[in-house]
Amino acid sequence: MVIGTVKGDIHDIGKNLVSMMMEGAGFEVVDLGINNPVENYLEALEKEQPDILGMSALLTTTMPYMKVVIDTLVESGIRDEYIVLVGGAPLNEEFGKAIGADAYCRDAAVAVETAKEFVARKHNQLSA
Repeated sequence: MVIGTVKGDIHDIGKNLVSMMMEGAGFEVVDLGINNPVENYLEALEKEQPDILGMSALLTTTMPYMKVVIDTLVESGIRDEYIVLVGGAPLNEEFGKAIGADAYCRDAAVAVETAKEFVARKHNQLSA
């Protein structure tokens, strides 16, 4: 998993909790930290080739940047290669769907369960 807080946002407690919980569940996590422009995500995705991209935002003003990242993945023709999970206090399921994320995760425990479900589904599709 590659995870990071989006550009313009310096909040990382929630992201850090998700990172720790994901690692505890056996996922390899590459944490990009805070204030990440789209280039940071693209570079990490290319280098790490993860199953999952996680993005976090606490500020309502930075939430729309998640869509910028997802739109860039679409434009680059690589969106379908990744499971995109989003989270942060001001987000909700409706927002996640609207920006093209695979799922919105309200907390770290939900993020782990959601990640497990999506990864299992992805691997089942690949082996079918």
